[in-house]
Amino acid sequence: MFILGFHFPADMGNNIPDEKVVEKLENSGVDFDSVNEIKLISETREGQKEEISYTKKDTFLFKALVHYVKEVATTDYMIYTNRYQMSELSKKLDSDDETMALCKKFDSMSQFKITAA
Repeated sequence: MFILGFHFPADMGNNIPDEKVVEKLENSGVDFDSVNEIKLISETREGQKEEISYTKKDTFLFKALVHYVKEVATTDYMIYTNRYQMSELSKKLDSDDETMALCKKFDSMSQFKITAA
């Protein structure tokens, strides 16, 4: 099973505890402090674009996005599965309005480009 690009053994099944994912993220060796901002560009099927700046460094979602940019991404477009997983975990672990609004956007079928600043 892969969650956020982390491999979990098959004997754990499909129900990986959230704390195990958080533990792997925290111990990934990524320097989260080296990134101050995640920049996203959302584009709908209709071609509408929206630029998003996300700077909530104390959230699970910020750390997951930094890890994605530095360790997982092969292009600057986000894979739907990765952002869906980030969103679902963040909804359980984070609580601020800005993060919840971004999670809602991640649940859409819009495409997202991502860069770290």
